[in-house]
Amino acid sequence: MFKYFSRYYSSLVVADSQRPAQSWHPFLLLLVAAASMTLMLNGPFFSALQTNIPGQAGLQFTLMFLVFLLNLMLLLLIAHGRMLKPVVLLLFFAGSLSLYFNQAFGVLIDKDMLQNAIETDPAEARGLLSGGLVLHLLQWMLFPTLLVSVVRVQRLARRMYWQHLLVAGLLFTVTLTAVSATQYAELASFFRNFRAVKHLALPVSPVIAGVSLAAKSVKAQVPQEFHVLASDAMRQQPTGRPKLLVLVVGETARADHFQLNGYPRPTNPLLSKLPVLSFTKVSSCGTATAHSVPCMFSVMTHDNYVEATAKTSSNVLDILQATGVAASWFDNNSGCKGACDRIPSEFLFQQPDPRCKDGQCLDDVLLDALARALKTKTDGDRIIVIHQLGSHGPEYFKRSAGADKVFVPECEDKQLQLCDRAEIINAYDNSIVATDRLLATIIAQLQQQEDYNAAMLYMSDHGESLGENGVYLHGLPYFMAPEEQTHIPLVWWMSSGYQAISKLNADCLAQSRDKSLSHDHLFHSLLGVFLVQTSLYQPSLDMFSGCKISD
Repeated sequence: MFKYFSRYYSSLVVADSQRPAQSWHPFLLLLVAAASMTLMLNGPFFSALQTNIPGQAGLQFTLMFLVFLLNLMLLLLIAHGRMLKPVVLLLFFAGSLSLYFNQAFGVLIDKDMLQNAIETDPAEARGLLSGGLVLHLLQWMLFPTLLVSVVRVQRLARRMYWQHLLVAGLLFTVTLTAVSATQYAELASFFRNFRAVKHLALPVSPVIAGVSLAAKSVKAQVPQEFHVLASDAMRQQPTGRPKLLVLVVGETARADHFQLNGYPRPTNPLLSKLPVLSFTKVSSCGTATAHSVPCMFSVMTHDNYVEATAKTSSNVLDILQATGVAASWFDNNSGCKGACDRIPSEFLFQQPDPRCKDGQCLDDVLLDALARALKTKTDGDRIIVIHQLGSHGPEYFKRSAGADKVFVPECEDKQLQLCDRAEIINAYDNSIVATDRLLATIIAQLQQQEDYNAAMLYMSDHGESLGENGVYLHGLPYFMAPEEQTHIPLVWWMSSGYQAISKLNADCLAQSRDKSLSHDHLFHSLLGVFLVQTSLYQPSLDMFSGCKISD
């Protein structure tokens, strides 16, 4: 036994003697890396602590130390052997990237934000790339690059390495347990009252969000049974001319920037001259397209929405199609997020067109698509969904052209924080003017329809922050999202023929324009529009039910 250990020890001594004297133990590098990440990347986290718990230096230190421990935990779990230095660089990169978007736009990188980024198209992704981002990454990646380049790491014998890892793991567990046990009440209270702050902990927060999203994606690959809803659905067959509803799904439009809702600037010069009704108190289901679009067509409400359930169940378009309503979808955004998977769909941004550049098109292409669709007649009722690019940022100036550019000068920089806020608002408001022209032109097309009793419903998917309190764009967790990201416009127009056949009281609708509505109402309102009878239908969530003239 003694001879064995003597030989084992001698082999380690000889191996160590051949290594440079300045080489580091691998766990020393992990400690330095974790400490550096915590100190370099968590300025916003520490600022949030000072804002939310001022004067509580002890708790602030504990929370910062907790972030250090969590960063160290990540390294201990995944940074081993040849992967040690690459993992250090990767975590620094993830943290630096998250730090940039937080500092530049005020956004938080959580699971939903990552999903929204993954599901976006290349053109939208390019809109977020800038020289400022590159410079930021070069600055923040300089230290970790030098660290892994200069430091030489000892190569321990396998048994010794795992022994040391076990000791390090035990020390980490004891330390984390001690911190949690001694200050559990303070920590629990803090995270209960300030839930958003955890998303500022870098790089641990985006890594955990990425792991959660990956697990969700893997689960989604497993074939799941599709649930057909409203199997009892029946529809009253129309008499006379059939109904046609054009449903325009807006993008990133704010209700408070619509002239129709009292905004002082003339952002709706055309709609203001038409007999449209704008509902003023409407909220979205989510703060990003990937969440809001499938939610708004689902029977589930904001409070009980589950994405996996929505994507494996019938939505309102499926139910309408099953009852004989001809449904179709035209998309000029990044796709329908599953809402149009089972109805005829056309993705216009994938087609060559002189109005398209770098994979993005002006919404005028939707008008041409609608005109083509209207030339094809159907025997019964019909719904056409139009999904806008609308006011998608940060390049708002690209969403309008020509006469729509009413407000100048515009911000033409992807880095919105570098623009004067008045210029940002000018560019954004011009995109609303472009949407106004789109909707007015759709109404003009529908007014010429002789084969249908036509109506149009416009509803945005979510709102947008334009620099209020240093926050830009959208996608913040709903519980902390400002009203600018959840308060959306909803505009309704109907022809006289549609009003007559639907027996809607226009005065009643006008009196209800300030009624609280949300995406929750769309499912049931569409069922009501097409007179679909099913046990799923809830009249209380049909925005039109209270204004129908009884026989």
